[in-house]
Amino acid sequence: MRGSRIPAVSGWCRLIVCSVVATGSIWADELGPVTAGERDAAIEGAVDWLLANQHDDGGWGSHHSPRPIEVLADVPGSHNAFRVATSALCVISLLDSPLQTEATRSSASRGLDYLLSAYDVKRANAMEHYTVWAFGYGLQAFGEWLIAQPEDPRRPQIEAACRHLAKKVDQYQTLDGGWGYLSLSGVRTFKPSWTSMSFTTATIMIGIERAQRHGIAFDESMLTKAKRFMERSRTPEGNFLYGDYLKYGPRADINQDKGSACRTPCCQYAMMLFGRDFSEAERRKGLDDLLVRHIRFQKMSLRRPIPHESWYSISGYFYLYGMHYASYVLEGMPASDQERLSRPLFDAIMVCHQPDGSFWDYPLYSYHKPYGTAMALIALSRVVTAS
Repeated sequence: MRGSRIPAVSGWCRLIVCSVVATGSIWADELGPVTAGERDAAIEGAVDWLLANQHDDGGWGSHHSPRPIEVLADVPGSHNAFRVATSALCVISLLDSPLQTEATRSSASRGLDYLLSAYDVKRANAMEHYTVWAFGYGLQAFGEWLIAQPEDPRRPQIEAACRHLAKKVDQYQTLDGGWGYLSLSGVRTFKPSWTSMSFTTATIMIGIERAQRHGIAFDESMLTKAKRFMERSRTPEGNFLYGDYLKYGPRADINQDKGSACRTPCCQYAMMLFGRDFSEAERRKGLDDLLVRHIRFQKMSLRRPIPHESWYSISGYFYLYGMHYASYVLEGMPASDQERLSRPLFDAIMVCHQPDGSFWDYPLYSYHKPYGTAMALIALSRVVTAS
């Protein structure tokens, strides 16, 4: 750390402050389980915000920004990709939500119509590959829609969209085996030559798996390369390299437990979907790293406007991304782990809660509230409450 953040106190005061910083939570075992009322209120607020902020065309998010300086995103391709990815997450979250009403079903259906009209995004240039987010979350949204609504009359359109996206993910697979979102150096080519990211690849793989459940075919050599890339990205400690370009510096701060915490559950989950076995102890370590041991470092990154400026090169936009994938992993853990970690997960999500019912972790044009709220809703839907 860049110097102590603990004030000059002594005796028992210093001991208490040091204990809080060391554990990342204040007597977590004494906070008690999440109540149904707590969880349901947060879910209701998130759902209400998504319903109130859906555009007339069925999508969510926009390029508008109150900030003078923003993340690099050229027009129109990168913003089309951001909007499709954001809208897909919103559809997924409304499908996931335990709060199902005529209004939520109508909103999700309108969101699906938007995705069917806009999913075929094209990258803005050879540097920005934000389209991969639209491909990954689009495939997941289409796949989960067919799981929930197998008799939907739009099924042929959805399947056709998935088949087209299967070609797109093959086309944009990086030569090192995975998928990345930027080519900041190296040769910028039509088929990206550098460099894959572990978590981006995991997001794509999860979308692929959802589509495969409905018979959508994907190139086997593409999948083999992706699985090999994910294995190669895993460190002996069980973390995942941020990207392939860091393979010669695996002990870089962003690859350590604290820097990897928000992407480890996502990468584990994607690999498990494709047959990789992780023991309960390995999954438990990933969840504990994120939700208990190193949660303070994740919180320190929140709402910082410059990517990777926080400790261990953590960006604010890692935060809710990590929490929502952690909820998928937690869902498959023993009941004792679900009960133990639901309170830390719930409290971590609520750090991002806003008075209007939305959630956000990093300012990104006008996409951050809808994607943040969707990710929070996905995670909240898997929080175990007191019986």
